Amino acid sequence: MELTNKEFAIDVLTDHRKELLAKRERLIIPLQELDQEIEHVTATLRSLSAPTRVVAIQSRTEEFPIGKLRKLTQVQALVVIAKEMNGVIRAQDAKRLLIKAGVMRETKNSTNIIHAVILRSGKFERVRPGEYRLKENATSKPEEEGRLFGSPVQ
Repeated sequence: MELTNKEFAIDVLTDHRKELLAKRERLIIPLQELDQEIEHVTATLRSLSAPTRVVAIQSRTEEFPIGKLRKLTQVQALVVIAKEMNGVIRAQDAKRLLIKAGVMRETKNSTNIIHAVILRSGKFERVRPGEYRLKENATSKPEEEGRLFGSPVQ
């Protein structure tokens, strides 16, 4: 059983095609890995080149006039902070400012205390987790706040 030239050429080309497909598969895997690596680097570059909001917030809290918060209740101090920061406060930033001003002490649950004060005061509405906006009708006079909440206890 001899193969004709045509059948021989088909067998050789079929084998060569199989080899080329196998070679392509071997080359595609590193190429896909390179594509993934390029995507990771691109995402990292994008995140690093985007303006960071945290740095801006930290600089605002560092520039905050702490003297305005002294001798105020926690609720009054939170309202002052919110007014100073365009009506929006972050609980973590407010906690740091209140501790720095001496309005509250740093404890294990000081973050929980801030959240509880914000929620119980009724003067803030939740924007997103850890971020609250001062309600429109919460801009009352300090004399009224003093009568409602009394003097700070320490």
